[in-house]
Amino acid sequence: MSSSSRVRVGTLVPFAEGKSGSPNASPPMPSIPILEGSNVVGRSNLVAVDKRVSRKHLSLRALPDGSVEVVVEGPNPIVVRSEGQRRKVCAQQKAKVMHDDVLELIPGEYFMKYVNTSDERKSSTSVESHDLKKGKRHSEEDSVAAKRNRQVMEDEALARTLQESFAEESTSVTEVLSSLDSVGSSERNKERTDSVGPLKDVLPLTFRLMRVQGLPSWTNTSTVTIQDVIQGEVLLAVLSNYMVDMDWLLTACPSLRKVPHVLVLHGEDGASLEHLKKTKPANWILHKPPLPISFGTHHSKAMLLVYPQGIRVVVHTANLIHVDWNNKSQGLWTQDFPWKEANDMSTNIGFENDLVDYLRALKWPEFRVNLPVAGDVNINAAFFRKFDYSSSTVRLIGSVPGYHVGPNMKKWGHMKLRSVLEECVFEKQFCKSPLIYQFSSLGSLDEKWMSEFACSLSAGKADDGSQLGIGKPLIVWPTVEDVRCSIEGYAAGSCIPSPQKNVEKDFLRKYWSRWKADHVGRCRAMPHIKTFTRYNGQNIAWFLLTSSNLSKAAWGALQKNNSQLMIRSYELGVLFLPKTLQSVPQFSCTEKSRSNLDKLALGKNIKTKLVTLCWKGDEEKDPSAEVVRLPVPYQLPPQLYGPEDVPWSWDRRYTKKDVYGSVWPRHG
Repeated sequence: MSSSSRVRVGTLVPFAEGKSGSPNASPPMPSIPILEGSNVVGRSNLVAVDKRVSRKHLSLRALPDGSVEVVVEGPNPIVVRSEGQRRKVCAQQKAKVMHDDVLELIPGEYFMKYVNTSDERKSSTSVESHDLKKGKRHSEEDSVAAKRNRQVMEDEALARTLQESFAEESTSVTEVLSSLDSVGSSERNKERTDSVGPLKDVLPLTFRLMRVQGLPSWTNTSTVTIQDVIQGEVLLAVLSNYMVDMDWLLTACPSLRKVPHVLVLHGEDGASLEHLKKTKPANWILHKPPLPISFGTHHSKAMLLVYPQGIRVVVHTANLIHVDWNNKSQGLWTQDFPWKEANDMSTNIGFENDLVDYLRALKWPEFRVNLPVAGDVNINAAFFRKFDYSSSTVRLIGSVPGYHVGPNMKKWGHMKLRSVLEECVFEKQFCKSPLIYQFSSLGSLDEKWMSEFACSLSAGKADDGSQLGIGKPLIVWPTVEDVRCSIEGYAAGSCIPSPQKNVEKDFLRKYWSRWKADHVGRCRAMPHIKTFTRYNGQNIAWFLLTSSNLSKAAWGALQKNNSQLMIRSYELGVLFLPKTLQSVPQFSCTEKSRSNLDKLALGKNIKTKLVTLCWKGDEEKDPSAEVVRLPVPYQLPPQLYGPEDVPWSWDRRYTKKDVYGSVWPRHG
């Protein structure tokens, strides 16, 4: 049928009632005509821009009898309400929609009722010329969608092949990931238990990847969402981040509305800050930490959640925005700590001192609250000494802006990491072993600073007393082709914001390595995670999960004959180290505490050994040691760039179309 003779077979009409009968609070939408053949519904149909709705959110194929076949093209699910039932339809799934069925373009929002107008078809006239042009564009987009569907099918086939190959090993990736699962919704835990057997108790080294929408289910085993972290009876929340989308945050985590005291430490300014002020709940306090040196940012991503039982400390890599928690490769660490006993005034815990020193630098306006477990208290940095961090299994590595001299030089940035590593003893195998720098934004660097940085990350001694020595670094960074073929297409590149002048320096060529994440199914989920590590094969000397990109602003640069460290930005990370720990009950603010090691008696000293998910050693060789598998999201050793590989930079033009049929940049 030619476009000139396409007729309307139905209409999507805005529906003003929510799923529970309450008024729909979503922005208003116009009616959308549904024509015979192919149709597209997306962001352009909204009155107000909402990036959760994709440009091509749904494709609808209307048949002459008035029924409609809906395919979810975007990464976010929709809901179809038909005959009193609500059905969630995820990416690339299909659903049939009949007269009077209701679509929720985002679950719980943007309600559209489908009205069949086939009985009026005889009196229908040809569609206006403007609609004809739109219809032609839609049919062109359908061919792009077909290509994208083929790409998705190929990726899922690869994922199934990987699953089968891993299943043949004595320990599959699915089993390994599920063994790390110590936090998360009970519903998901039950599903995993049914499929892979009982979950194993492990040390509270709870570093996990975040859930990514639109990937095969095996890739999200033991991943985490924001609702998994912010749960239970939170009395006070401190949310630290760079970007904050209040509308998304309160939708994604509605329990935050019930928290009586919330402090948001942010990096917003201008119009974004004004919108934040207008949309925040009345009892929330906003504070942007001072930035005394130009070009600095408040970039740290963390949460402090106070409960009647204790505190949950979370350090992660995602901005508080939709795409970061749904479409990117991200990481998160969390651990719960109890309140101190009344007579416990100890302050010699490294984790506690690092945390309080960092919080003090933020200079938020002190406020007073009444907590059921502590009475009237001032919420300042010192308040956070009220918790017992003696079971902490990581060290905090923070950056705060300033010109740091004397003892303060070793408190922040890469000099802090150097000072902590200098106190550590590692296995002999890590002498001269390589380093990995993996991040999502590259600063303006030079070879002198790269040597300075490598010196800090190479600190530490071997167990025979010798220095580990300088390690050769490699940079794990997406290629242009990685971004083009990602689940977001070129749009993913907007969150890898490095200009050509920084990326294409000749001296960097020897460092470039591929983002290969087949073992966790994240080759097409572009990294916003930031990690730095020293390794040998699949053995890990240490591993840092951080907000810090590779820049002088984040890590600091030595000045004045190495007597001063200049840092521009706030950053925060957690450092995993092999340690000797005491087996104790694993404390939780939201669940019943349990033994962290079922094979060792409580109170016994244990050693930890850090490895990747792909490690194939013998865990029974040393029963007094606990092997801790970290979900390092990229291949080790990494694959060097080939002659055809080009590192992504966001200010170049790319004319080869991505999986959505787009070029880069999208405009101009």
